[in-house]
Amino acid sequence: MNLCIDIGNSFAKLAIVDNNKVLHKDVVQKIYVSLIKEIKKKYDFEKVIVGASGKLPKSIMHHLDRNYHLLVLNTSTKLPIEIGYKTPDTLGRDRIAAVVGANALEPELDHCVIDIGTCITFDVILKSKLFVGGNISPGVELRLKSMNDYTARLPLVKRGSLDQLLGETTEEALQNGATIGTLLEIESFIERIKQKYKGIRTTLTGGDADFFAKKFDSDIFVNPNLVLIGLNEIMNFNVQ
Repeated sequence: MNLCIDIGNSFAKLAIVDNNKVLHKDVVQKIYVSLIKEIKKKYDFEKVIVGASGKLPKSIMHHLDRNYHLLVLNTSTKLPIEIGYKTPDTLGRDRIAAVVGANALEPELDHCVIDIGTCITFDVILKSKLFVGGNISPGVELRLKSMNDYTARLPLVKRGSLDQLLGETTEEALQNGATIGTLLEIESFIERIKQKYKGIRTTLTGGDADFFAKKFDSDIFVNPNLVLIGLNEIMNFNVQ
């Protein structure tokens, strides 16, 4: 049983994971020591792993380091997979954890993991435990913000639905360009990757996974906890 902490660009997730099952999860904008202490009252964990795309306050790191067996996922951390990436030092910790999680749950399959958040990452790990690479693309909110930031007159709009193909106003056109454009990009990538790797399992994760999942066939799976499960697997691999 481990406390797994995933620090993203917008939110932080804290989860108790045991045997690849998430027993407890908090999603917060900021982590406080009091929250960690509350989780400790309910679950008797001794080990903590932190995977960070964003920043974790020094006070939190100090508390974790003093009171628990702490592992911070970085470029020198031992991994249960092989990284076939030309620049492994630049590979995001969340991307690593997500593919480790997918492989841990179903090691007999090749996996395509699509993490839909601030950015969208498309990553492939083979059943041989080889991470072969992936792509990074802007997420929906980033697309909307960019169109506002880098043009003179286009407004900043909230995301729209996936139900209307053509916008009938400029606001709807922007919304569709971001949401429908993202959907079509993901659909196209999935078809291409299925052609390259026969029988590959595609799993959506990340904050926007549920938003897009309803538009995909039943053979596309959703697991919001892949990164957390992967962090747990990495911790266990390092304390064997």
